Amino acid sequence: MRTELDLSQLKITQADEALAVTAHSIHCEAQYAPWSQATFLDCTTAPYECWVMLSDGQVIGFAILLVVLDEVTLMDIAISAELRGQGAGKRMLDFVINRCKQLNASNCFLEVRESNLAAHTLYLNSGFELLERRKGYYPTKDGREDALMMSLPISADSHHANPV
Repeated sequence: MRTELDLSQLKITQADEALAVTAHSIHCEAQYAPWSQATFLDCTTAPYECWVMLSDGQVIGFAILLVVLDEVTLMDIAISAELRGQGAGKRMLDFVINRCKQLNASNCFLEVRESNLAAHTLYLNSGFELLERRKGYYPTKDGREDALMMSLPISADSHHANPV
């Protein structure tokens, strides 16, 4: 039976090591060639930020950011497989965009597998633009697939916008 999420009850917090270990299991289910746990845990320290989404105290998703000067790269983002398609991914991405604004970033960059149509659509609907295609960037079980490089310019006006 599918678990229904109450989006109003979701909490996003910066990950400590224990939360990051749990988030790593979601990373492993979401990636064809996942990072090692040690690499993932390294992403909890500067210049990285690891944020987790909690539902009833349980980690259900995460985002890893790389912050360098005034640019943020979304290194990875995922929601637990059984909870996808209910808006949690959009909520996590909205958090990432707002975090970029808090950091006074000029741009947010990401790359996505060409075959990941749900993520690609979410990014386009959130204002990301296609920058370039990297041929054969990602490994797959049948060979390799292209990465779509995308960016979102972070408006200077947004730093001073009144919260809604």
